[in-house]
Amino acid sequence: MQFVYYSEKTVSQCMLALNERLHQKSGKFNGWVEKNGRFSLSVTTTVLRRFSRTTQLSAKVEKENGVTVVRGFVSDGADPRNRYLIYAILLGVGAVLAVAGFLLPGLLAIAAILPLNIPLEGDYINSQTLTGEVQRTLKAKATLPAALRKPAKAEKKEPSRSASSGKTYR
Repeated sequence: MQFVYYSEKTVSQCMLALNERLHQKSGKFNGWVEKNGRFSLSVTTTVLRRFSRTTQLSAKVEKENGVTVVRGFVSDGADPRNRYLIYAILLGVGAVLAVAGFLLPGLLAIAAILPLNIPLEGDYINSQTLTGEVQRTLKAKATLPAALRKPAKAEKKEPSRSASSGKTYR
């Protein structure tokens, strides 16, 4: 998932805030910060009570037209509804293959559901954590600051009068 956030902080303030966040004692996040505006954050969570999944966010902070813009990418996995849809499709494909006489490929398609859940669910949880942390640390929002938004209202024009100087003829 690509994202764009806008912050009222300067690039150097953003880098300082991210660096301080990485060096807190909680140790939840790992990563690095460069002076030129590039940074990376990663977080690890447990999926299915046993497996660890690490997701990495990479981004760059730069100044554009007087506002600080954060552009980045993070693997976003799949939400629960889409995961169930993927699992149902794999189950259907596996059943069709098994009935058609291809038992081993059918069983492999069905067995792929469990290992596929680890990256899909883990990245979904971690991407929300990482993007939320970037927004909170940099005080960034997905919308442009109100001072820089252009007014969307169009001015109404008065109806033009004819060259007849306002006289009515009958």
